[in-house]
Amino acid sequence: MRPNIAKIFWASAFAMACSTQAQAATFVFGLTGSSNLSGTYGNSRLFSATSGGTTINVRATAWSVSSNLVRNAYLGAYGNGLGVTSRAEGSGGNNTHTTDNQSGTDFIILQFSKPVEFISGKFTTYQLGGLSYQDSDATIDYGTTATAWNSPLSLDNTNISVVNALLNGAAYEATGGSAPTGIVRDLQPGAPGGKVGNIWMVASSFVNQDAKKDAFKFSQLTVSYMDPLPEPESWAMMLAGFGFAGVAMRRNRKTRATA
Repeated sequence: MRPNIAKIFWASAFAMACSTQAQAATFVFGLTGSSNLSGTYGNSRLFSATSGGTTINVRATAWSVSSNLVRNAYLGAYGNGLGVTSRAEGSGGNNTHTTDNQSGTDFIILQFSKPVEFISGKFTTYQLGGLSYQDSDATIDYGTTATAWNSPLSLDNTNISVVNALLNGAAYEATGGSAPTGIVRDLQPGAPGGKVGNIWMVASSFVNQDAKKDAFKFSQLTVSYMDPLPEPESWAMMLAGFGFAGVAMRRNRKTRATA
């Protein structure tokens, strides 16, 4: 009986160990639509993606900063992805309904229902009116917030320092040139799992090292989510294993007592 008990016990322990390992999965958000070039400032758009029975929701909003003052903007969703029309861009014509840094720096904030890490995103580049080139450098930042994913953010009419405090990660650049038909760009610098947050920013480049104005629409966002909780099936296996081990041990004690 003792060898069998040991086998059952170690099988149960193995099941518990497997159940506590994080389960990683990838999620792809389309981030597209067919909206107007302009509309109500401060609007939001909701998206979701499902993988392996888990669904992640995201709330997207548009903002623009000029002279360190942040104002809410209109977030459009188009066939090539999300774009921003700021207050200074009026009707959004001449490709100003993109995420650009011509009249201030436009950025999109994405509030996720679970902490995620960016893997890649598609950038479609546009030429702003009056320019002879097109460019799509972007600044990516992230953070962790206790604010619910579907709750509004109090950022309008605040200093850019408020945004910087909210995005408490380490911002990085996703550089890119002309891609009028769109290009999927790597957004995961460094080792996987190094940059995780439930709030993210995709902005026209704040750094702008090449001194070119950037203008793009953003779509096809792929993120990674690592589930810290064991699967229900693993918990059931673990509990059943320990249950069988307990029954076997009791029977073994009774057998020894009556021998």
